[in-house]
Amino acid sequence: MRIILKFSLLFLVAIGFFYACQKVDYAADINLLKSQITQINARLDSLTNAIKLVSTQLTNLETSIKSKIDNTNNRIDSISNAFSVYKANTSKSISDITLSIGTLTNDIKTINSLVTKNNNDINKKTDSIVVRIDSSFKNIKVIDSVLKVNGNNTDTLASKTLVLNKNYNDILSSYLELLKVVKSTPQVIEINGSVFKGSFLRGSLLFLYELDTNLNQTGRSFNTTIDDDYGNFDLKAQNLSGKLVRVVGDGFYWNEVLNENSSTRISLTGICKIDSNETVNVNVLTHLERARVEYLYNIKKLSFDSAKSQAVKEVLKAFGFENTGIKRAEKVGVVGVGDDSKILLAISTLMQGFRTESEVTQIMNDFANDIKKDGTLDDAKIGNDLETHLYYTDTTAVLNNFKVKYRKLYNADTVNSVDLRFIKNFQNNTAYAKDKDLIEFPENSYSYSEKNILNPNNNSGFHDVNGGMNRFSIACTIKRKGLNLKIELVKEDGTPLTPRAGYGCSFNNPIGYLKGWQTANMCNSPTLTTDNIGVYDHYNTLDNGANAFPLKVRVNFYEKGFTSPSRFKVVTFN
Repeated sequence: MRIILKFSLLFLVAIGFFYACQKVDYAADINLLKSQITQINARLDSLTNAIKLVSTQLTNLETSIKSKIDNTNNRIDSISNAFSVYKANTSKSISDITLSIGTLTNDIKTINSLVTKNNNDINKKTDSIVVRIDSSFKNIKVIDSVLKVNGNNTDTLASKTLVLNKNYNDILSSYLELLKVVKSTPQVIEINGSVFKGSFLRGSLLFLYELDTNLNQTGRSFNTTIDDDYGNFDLKAQNLSGKLVRVVGDGFYWNEVLNENSSTRISLTGICKIDSNETVNVNVLTHLERARVEYLYNIKKLSFDSAKSQAVKEVLKAFGFENTGIKRAEKVGVVGVGDDSKILLAISTLMQGFRTESEVTQIMNDFANDIKKDGTLDDAKIGNDLETHLYYTDTTAVLNNFKVKYRKLYNADTVNSVDLRFIKNFQNNTAYAKDKDLIEFPENSYSYSEKNILNPNNNSGFHDVNGGMNRFSIACTIKRKGLNLKIELVKEDGTPLTPRAGYGCSFNNPIGYLKGWQTANMCNSPTLTTDNIGVYDHYNTLDNGANAFPLKVRVNFYEKGFTSPSRFKVVTFN
């Protein structure tokens, strides 16, 4: 600053000398004056470069502060240029410089407010700096008003320009001091959000890993725990060197299909960009898109924002959701107004199904790896697996489970706005297939030789005993927890079977051999119901009685709740 001041004095002396002798030909002196102005500008440039050097070393600054510092340094460049114009029109140039310095002052104050926003303990350190900047600018405004009154008066210009330079240098000095405070101040980013597969439970872990520009971990990480049983968390990350992070939720979660907590832990992950203090959710979408994001960014060289937008679009398209407007999966929460939350709940339910925790992890990872390189789901096994579980899912029950759980935390109207119409559209287009293996229907009874009327291939040819009594079995194995089945036998037209006169029952032995089934109305509209994982078996004999043979019997399957049949088949007794 002393060097700057010294050259400023030389500058003023040169101006005074020039105006005192302007009637004489002092070409050499004018050239000397120009040279001195050039030297002043060079010194200003040196100061500007020094400030830029300091700012480039502030690698731990939050991005918005870095941007403001860059803009401020550009402002200093423009002021330096304004000084070089000084020789052409002194009063106008000084007025322009005053205006530019005013904007510079405001820029510096903005930087200070950004620094102190989340760091109240450093307010005292910067308050005095801002006071000095205000004082210097007030002096500059006084100079500007004097010059406007006095016009091009040589004495006024000579005396006031010195003060102008001094105050400008004081502002730059204060700016450098502020940058030092910024550099030494920890920058804390506050991140909040939720982890949802169903919702992760209180005490589950949340990790944030800092990434470099190649999406490799830098070695720095932060962690916290889930605050409640709705997956919500708050995390503070200090001095992130970049914007890119990987967030991982690890723990137990609420199973929205079974309406119970998981028995083992799972992990969900996501890659995102931290622009400022913000909400970051970890969910099924962030997990499914991750591998695709990495491929598009590192291999295809898309920008991070473009990679994120394209990846989530492709994930959603694999489920039949298009033009959703979703560009960042981490911004989607399970509760909210609009389609985003509904889509997330639908896909979370699809991935859950009746799977164990390890199976949920496996199908999510298989899905993510399948779409990694081309953005499309090509493996038919994954699609079949999703459709199999979806076929048996009672989406009405899932929605009711969700409403009951989340009504405790959120407004009921908000919860009621969440529906499963997307998943139902998908479900309505999903037909029963023979390869669905969540419930097994053997060809014959597990204990006897009678043909099983539930087997897709057994539609006739049941064992005829004593000319008019057809023996058959009703057998199945329930393979998954939470899955149940009800079977009902009626005439083809849906009416009860007609018993033989005097017998009161259409079956010769209505109970017969029975294993596991809970029964009702076993004479004329037999109903058998399972109640958990296990083997269920029953054999019986249909008496011809008043039922004219061949007799067609409708078998109703209740596979998604017991309110109405999900499908039926017709078998013929001879």
